[in-house]
Amino acid sequence: MSIDNKKGILKIMKTYLLFFLLTTLTMVVPVSAKNYITSEQLPEWFNKSLSKEAKGLPHTRISLPAFPLNAIGVGTWSGAQSVEDYWYFTVDIGSETPVECWAFKDYDGLANSLISMMKFSITNISTTLNKAVESQYNFSLDISTLGSTPVFSYNILYNLGDSDERVAGLIKGMSAESANGLQVCLHNEIGYRDTFKNVFNSFVNAVDKTAQVQPFFFAINGMTMQGELVGIVSEKFSKDADGDVEIVETTSLILPVDANTVSSTDSVVRSWGHSDGTLINSYAYTVENGELSSSIGVSRPEEKWVIDGEIQGKSVSSELLYDGVFISNYGTYLETQKLANSDNDSTRYNTWSVDADPTQPTSTVMYKKGQKNGLLELLAEIEGFKVEYTVDEDFIMQEAQVKMGPIEFDIMPMYVSGKPTNL
Repeated sequence: MSIDNKKGILKIMKTYLLFFLLTTLTMVVPVSAKNYITSEQLPEWFNKSLSKEAKGLPHTRISLPAFPLNAIGVGTWSGAQSVEDYWYFTVDIGSETPVECWAFKDYDGLANSLISMMKFSITNISTTLNKAVESQYNFSLDISTLGSTPVFSYNILYNLGDSDERVAGLIKGMSAESANGLQVCLHNEIGYRDTFKNVFNSFVNAVDKTAQVQPFFFAINGMTMQGELVGIVSEKFSKDADGDVEIVETTSLILPVDANTVSSTDSVVRSWGHSDGTLINSYAYTVENGELSSSIGVSRPEEKWVIDGEIQGKSVSSELLYDGVFISNYGTYLETQKLANSDNDSTRYNTWSVDADPTQPTSTVMYKKGQKNGLLELLAEIEGFKVEYTVDEDFIMQEAQVKMGPIEFDIMPMYVSGKPTNL
């Protein structure tokens, strides 16, 4: 696939992959890591350094009531240093450089925040050593879950200075997002990969989630494109005191553009819907490569749907010509349930999407295809794209494949709890 094609499909992926949530059993399924550089491509000294790990590390308390964090972590943790709207820690693991960790309440996203911080760190290292960045390479990318928390792991191999005095380094980064906020750790030293992961996991496990509103449905899924890891999509349904449904959908993508760079995208859609599956209002924003590309919402204050916000820096505010109902993401599961329990072969409904066209409805047609391995097989056509998938007795997808011409995306289950139609 060409670089231009990869860039072009980012927008399409984040629009349509929000639709696909899988499996009913609570599970943790790591997606296989992608290593872009093998040991055969590296010098012997680098491979030897890469195998270094810390042993017998002490365990100290991680405490931050404002987040909140409160647990025993791997390594020697400093106290939390408050800096503007985030908190900063250092962790001594016995290596030449400490692990650095941050907790954020305000951030760009799981993917963008990680990539931006790693780029900034390499720039700082370059400035400190007074050596220009000569080259950098994608070393590895991994996507997983830690309990109900999605995790990105990305490593960059870099070279500083001219060939006679070149310095090689490996910066490791991990990010995790929960309802409490975002957590990021970086470590600028070759080796200690498992140690770094253990430190980060203890950081994430220190989050106190007891005050969070418990959703009745929560799902996280990994996405692959032609066998390559690219990101995650999640959705969370919660019921309020009035019986309405709050729907939070997130998409985070890190797509390798070439051997040296990646493209990052984070999208969040927060909606409210009625118990019958119709939409009340929705607000969506997208950050691409560190820049806010859109921030827009739709609501119906009177008899007309109204959109208001910005797209690519331009203000958008208008009434829609469409005056029918929009189906919420929660409502799409109800539509699946209705079709499965009916004698009809197909159904059609409209949703609102900022990425497709926020000024008009996005139409979906869903068809029954029959049975596959004891599961109902369905086909959805969304603005010319086709999605083939199976659902179980709770009308939740077990597997899905998106087809866009010669390009195919696969949806992989990572974590699910609850049932989407049990309001």
